[in-house]
Amino acid sequence: MKTVFLSRRTLANCEGMSRREVLQVGALSTFGLSLPAFLRAQSAAAAETPGRAKNCILLFMNGGPTHMDTWDLKPDAPSEYRGEFNPIETNVSGMQISEHLPQMAKVADRYSIIRSFTSPEASHERACHYMLTGYRVLPTIEYPAYGSVVLREQGFKTKVPPYVAVPQTLRGGGPGYMGTVYQPFSVGDPGAQGKFTVRDVTSPVGDDRMKARAELLRAQDAKFRQNDPDRNLAALDEFYQRAYDLVNSPEAKKAFDLKQESEALKDRYGRNSMGMSCLLARRLIEAGTRFVTISQPGWDTHGNNFKSLRERLLPPLDGGFSALLSDLDDRGLLKDTLVLWMGEFGRTPKINRTAGRDHWSRAQSVVFAGGGTRGGQIIGKTDATASLPAERPVTPEDMAATIYQVLGIDAHKLYQTSTNRPIRIAEGGQVIRELVG
Repeated sequence: MKTVFLSRRTLANCEGMSRREVLQVGALSTFGLSLPAFLRAQSAAAAETPGRAKNCILLFMNGGPTHMDTWDLKPDAPSEYRGEFNPIETNVSGMQISEHLPQMAKVADRYSIIRSFTSPEASHERACHYMLTGYRVLPTIEYPAYGSVVLREQGFKTKVPPYVAVPQTLRGGGPGYMGTVYQPFSVGDPGAQGKFTVRDVTSPVGDDRMKARAELLRAQDAKFRQNDPDRNLAALDEFYQRAYDLVNSPEAKKAFDLKQESEALKDRYGRNSMGMSCLLARRLIEAGTRFVTISQPGWDTHGNNFKSLRERLLPPLDGGFSALLSDLDDRGLLKDTLVLWMGEFGRTPKINRTAGRDHWSRAQSVVFAGGGTRGGQIIGKTDATASLPAERPVTPEDMAATIYQVLGIDAHKLYQTSTNRPIRIAEGGQVIRELVG
């Protein structure tokens, strides 16, 4: 089911609705829209961070990608570990990756691979939350994802949504205790050939019907004001006007319109879900979006791991990821855009009886590119079977500290939950100095 800014499912996960939120939901639903939280975020978000405000695109391989068959091959390991794939050289001397990532091999100077990433979480939901927030799951609180924090700290640059999820919000990728105001704007799958449309930036009805609904809303608001004068209703008028403006905004429509791109560039990215998601992410960053998450499903390869990687998973990743890095660089956007590749965990070094690999969190790979980080390097090392870090272990807390530093956000800043509990944006991690030092 498509997740939007204020769906029933989203409301069930927040910490309750204020009267003001109820008013926003009631009025805007008259127009068939679901933008109130999105617009309240625009009103409430902090001012532009001077000097270091940057963007981020996060590629998340949902299900847990195998590190041994992508970024950390072990050709000298026993056959039950090394698998079917061979390493190939990249354009960086001594840096090897999977033979099924040939386009990524050509742009290796633009990214760095952390091979010694480690975590204790090997269940999907808990691991997703940990990787996307920098905090382990607690029964008493849900922490906000990186994109939600960026939205709160850096706000809006244009009318384009600042935090976008393609195709939908990830487990652990929401606002947590901060509430639905900071929920990502989910847009669906742009890989649907010729059928991609985004709810809330395209009018659900014709202009005449929209005007008629506007008149109906004004009439209903007049009754509210007579019976219950409230300054929140005045604010609601502003929210509605912004919703109306967004639906009719050429700027927003253009950002989501992949038809604006050349056929040759679409071919370069790949005419599939991953490729078109990466192309859309570049367009959104260019238009003013600050944080985009792209999720690719299907990486939970308990069986037929090598066939799935070779035929279904790695070719779209190779084309989309490599084109994204090159395209951002060609347009002068890579230096200001942090690009991350990760999943919730790695997979077992030893191959199982169904030619698959199972959950494994003790060793995995994470890729950093752009945003001023250093490229063309391997950080850390795993042992001979890629089972454990052999040197320089890196944790989700370290990744969180690094992401926030690159994005110019003070990780030690305190937030307050709805129960007035003070919580730091991130805690316990050390910045990965090989990337930013």
